[in-house]
Amino acid sequence: MEPYERELGLATALAVGLLVGLEREQSRGDRPGASFAGVRTYPIFALVGALSTLLDVASSWLPLVSLLGVFALIAISYAHDVRTRDDHGATTEISVIATYLLGALATSKGVVEPMQQRLLLVGGLGVAITFLLSSKPWFHRFAARVSRDDFYATVKFLIVAVIVLPQLPNRDLGPLDAINPRSLGLMVVTISGLSFLGYVAMHVLGTRRGLLVGAALGGLVSSTAATLSFANRTKQTPELAPVAAGAVALAWLVMLARVGVLVAIIAPSLLTTLAGPLAGMIAGTLLGFAVTFQRDGAGEHGPMELTNPFELGSAIKVSAVFGAVLLATKAATVYTGDGGLYLASALGGTTDVDAVTLSTAKLAQSDISAPTAAAAIAIAIAVNTMVKLALAAGVGGWVLGRRVAVTAGFLAAGGAVGLAVVAL
Repeated sequence: MEPYERELGLATALAVGLLVGLEREQSRGDRPGASFAGVRTYPIFALVGALSTLLDVASSWLPLVSLLGVFALIAISYAHDVRTRDDHGATTEISVIATYLLGALATSKGVVEPMQQRLLLVGGLGVAITFLLSSKPWFHRFAARVSRDDFYATVKFLIVAVIVLPQLPNRDLGPLDAINPRSLGLMVVTISGLSFLGYVAMHVLGTRRGLLVGAALGGLVSSTAATLSFANRTKQTPELAPVAAGAVALAWLVMLARVGVLVAIIAPSLLTTLAGPLAGMIAGTLLGFAVTFQRDGAGEHGPMELTNPFELGSAIKVSAVFGAVLLATKAATVYTGDGGLYLASALGGTTDVDAVTLSTAKLAQSDISAPTAAAAIAIAIAVNTMVKLALAAGVGGWVLGRRVAVTAGFLAAGGAVGLAVVAL
């Protein structure tokens, strides 16, 4: 037994009980009637759990008997409250059981070792329980904002991430051994997770809090979708062009940051070489934002419309694109060298930068040099930027197109300077 292990365990149990009990006492407010447990009762339950575990050397039945006693008290109180109140839930009773078990865990032996990890686990779980108990209004508001379709999309994402991904074989398969199913699935989950995070953030924050916040989150979901959204709105309201141009630039900026994150996840060593071109593109996009954006009129127009980015059908399509780009880039590298890789990257960039980024980063781990990979990713970004420029001008009109063209020009120039520095 470590020094003061018993004392520290009892103190941790007492602290967790006080924390949860204080929250329950405050949540009761001025409601009439006695409560089953409050700021004094919760720490007592935690100490009972801790003492019963300490005394199991005297009787191995004591922890079980004390737990049954807690269940009996809870059952009696719950039955009484159900008879006398119509709106009684089970939150308090469940939290009492959780507090008792945390107290028992704080002084247990052989369950979680060493002592420091056990006490940190107890403290962390106590804080988590307190947060869940105290955040009832926030969770209710969040649940009200989530539609049934959003919930189903979340479940589908979790199916792919938690159930399907671990079952995929982790070895190279297919022509030229170009495709690793586990890596392919991880790419899909990574992209979808980033997009889904942006989508949830938009629902939590609300795009009406700021057009630029919506543009940044839209870039996290899809910079192409954000560009099209602002182009459509500019077509309907031409005077929105100065605001929309800045918002488009901000969405592109987030896309560039996303490329950096993906490379850091897949091939961290490549990020050192890509940092120059990527920094140049980011600097150019920031300059374009500063030149084209005008705040006048921001926030006076409706929120940007974005649909849930994760649907199972979309995930399958993304997987197919990833696989095709992986195979194309690998074949181009094997049969035609760097020139073929650049061509494949340019073609892939017309539809999806992420697919080229991830496939090239994977190749950079063993098949191609870091400067070649950085150039291929930069080409894909440049081509994708030209496609989005064409969409902005074609849908939003020349008033928006010429402003977006300024940002695109600065982005391309910054990337070229960065590539030149890398080549030196």
